[in-house]
Amino acid sequence: MRMRIAVIGVGAVGGALAALLDRAGHEVTAVVRPQTAAELAATGLLLTGARGEHRAQLPVSKTVPEDAELVLLAVRTYATESALRDHAEGIENRPVLLLQNGLAGPDLAAELLGRPDGAGVFAGLALFPATRLSSTAVRLTGLGGLRVGHAHPGEQALAAQIATILNSAIPSVAISNLRGALWSKLLVNHVNALPAITDLSVQAVCRHPLLRGILAQSLTEAVRVGDAQRIRFGGVGVIEPAHVAQIRAGQALQVVTGRLATAFGYVPNPASTLQSLRRGDPTEIDDLDGAVIRAAAEVRMRAPVHEAMVTLVHEVALKGQFFSATAVARRVTAWIASASNDNGLEMPSCGHDRTPGRPARKTPTVGRS
Repeated sequence: MRMRIAVIGVGAVGGALAALLDRAGHEVTAVVRPQTAAELAATGLLLTGARGEHRAQLPVSKTVPEDAELVLLAVRTYATESALRDHAEGIENRPVLLLQNGLAGPDLAAELLGRPDGAGVFAGLALFPATRLSSTAVRLTGLGGLRVGHAHPGEQALAAQIATILNSAIPSVAISNLRGALWSKLLVNHVNALPAITDLSVQAVCRHPLLRGILAQSLTEAVRVGDAQRIRFGGVGVIEPAHVAQIRAGQALQVVTGRLATAFGYVPNPASTLQSLRRGDPTEIDDLDGAVIRAAAEVRMRAPVHEAMVTLVHEVALKGQFFSATAVARRVTAWIASASNDNGLEMPSCGHDRTPGRPARKTPTVGRS
């Protein structure tokens, strides 16, 4: 079925989906800023990589078209609130699919769109690795598909319809356990912090004798927090309930070296947080590792490995210098020791990279701390 789809934000994920949906025959409009609109109008959007090459000549707009039947919101987590506010009138009562990391997107959308029961709010879990090469070019560095979940308990059928539409462009299925799937996707996104701190690829981190152990510690810590929150972890392809059970059983390192090390393909993948740092953009670390910190605080726990990851990513963003693996291990060990000596009530700030009064951020150099 041909559908009119508006895509707000055409970065790595939004751009890849816009191009794939265009190739599948849907009417796709890119809702972007004026400068990006001019560039897309001039050259189109080029998709390359694992699913072949396609140049999409997309209509562009600064607002959601009146005839759009489905809205995809694919901006960064830190831009979600402003994007929802800016486009709330255009979205109106249309179904909106959020394609973002973290845990807060569906609840935030329901609140800002005036849909307290979550009606018409869906979350898409993008399980394909994509890299934004420029404002008009995106590369898929591996295969993978989408999971589509519903915020309103009565909209499983509509979620299945949306998944069917997306499946014409990329393998997509509907899921019923959205909260559990978001947590499992958050586990997958644990591959972001260490590449951003060290300037190494995901694959290199998963093979590194020091860093792979830290990644395993962070996964173990996150699962403990999720269990305390009574999360029923879902399956998202890269991480399935069996992998979560391995982590609970003290086998997180095997998940890192046996699953995560191969799940991102053979092309070195920097992950999105390092890509943001290289461009000098804000990162999503406060909605990735920071989400675990906040969830831990809700159940009177500490998440010291995650606290260290958030702090170190912010330091790289602020000072423009990456850390050696040895330095990272030293900082994480110190943070864990410090956390074990306090009462668990004092939590670090999880402010975003770009806040009033902070010095301008620097693009990191290859020097090591």
